[in-house]
Amino acid sequence: MAKKVTTKEKENKVSNKKPKVDKNNIKGSMFVILCLGVLLIFATYAWFSTSLNVKIKTFNMVVTKNSGLMISFDAVNYDTSLEISANAILNDIRNTYPGHSNLWSTNGLTPVSSNGITNPNSPVFNIFAADGGVKYYKKDKSRGFVTTKQIQENGPKQFSYYIAFDVFLKNETDSPVSDNLYLDYDTSVTISDEEDDEMKGLANSVRLGFVKVGSTGLNTPAPQVQNLTCNNNCNSIIYEPNSTNHTSLSIERAQKYGVNLVNGQRFPTYAFSRAGGPIYVENSVSGSPNLDPNYFTLQNTITENNFEEPLFDLPNGVTKMRVYLWIEGQDIDSLETDSTGADLSISISFVKDQAGYTEFNE
Repeated sequence: MAKKVTTKEKENKVSNKKPKVDKNNIKGSMFVILCLGVLLIFATYAWFSTSLNVKIKTFNMVVTKNSGLMISFDAVNYDTSLEISANAILNDIRNTYPGHSNLWSTNGLTPVSSNGITNPNSPVFNIFAADGGVKYYKKDKSRGFVTTKQIQENGPKQFSYYIAFDVFLKNETDSPVSDNLYLDYDTSVTISDEEDDEMKGLANSVRLGFVKVGSTGLNTPAPQVQNLTCNNNCNSIIYEPNSTNHTSLSIERAQKYGVNLVNGQRFPTYAFSRAGGPIYVENSVSGSPNLDPNYFTLQNTITENNFEEPLFDLPNGVTKMRVYLWIEGQDIDSLETDSTGADLSISISFVKDQAGYTEFNE
């Protein structure tokens, strides 16, 4: 005869059963947790790991009208202003300047680091980028490290980390004494006021660089002008726009590394000086007491306070110059950036004095 089971015994059996587990839900939860971990890792030291999706909205270059100074992409077609774009520096001069090595960043600017040129016989900046992102010593997430590589500029490129291009300045002074070239106060790097602090911090990390390569006579054929070399006389200057602007978010993030950042005060940047590694990311923050002196040196920059000082001397003739635009990953305002994308507007304005005329007349 079968044993009757009471209602209470049924309840006990039900309560003792193990709950049924949905393996798909567990996998989904684990995936979400893993993704959150990855996001946290890559949000920190972002310039080593990700493209920040910063693109160019407008980019122009002008020289003062009626000053005897004109500017060109190819040493053939001169004007007092240039609109700078991928087409302008790559496609439009394909026939008139076939030997150029201009670079554009079609997919957006990716942070790099540079101290300019270190050899007076080199017309290109030494620029370094993280090679393969952040790696971890024995899978220890607190011990992230990077190795860096030096970027080679060996031909025109549309998909570069940064923007670089040649320009030619024609200066007609009829004076035996050189004039001087300055940045004018219309020079700026701006971002929409509607962008958040995250993106404004990136705009505060932009750098403009200039290399004076060489000069020659006004009547020199264009191919010879294009092929001007340093002859051991190249020199470079890095301009740091927005050097004293720091967002509240940048100030907060810097404090985590023991760095006291004050809005309205300039903060030094220690840029990469050589490739190699491993370099632990905790030892890479500009201003941190843990900064590794084997890989970083102070980046010498000028600001708008230096606009009264000449960039270069400008003789009567044509001068070849190389221009750079990049996001400086070692800038304190680039810490832990998690970019949603933004557009920059850049304007470079050159003005020259007439030192040649003054001295000649005296």
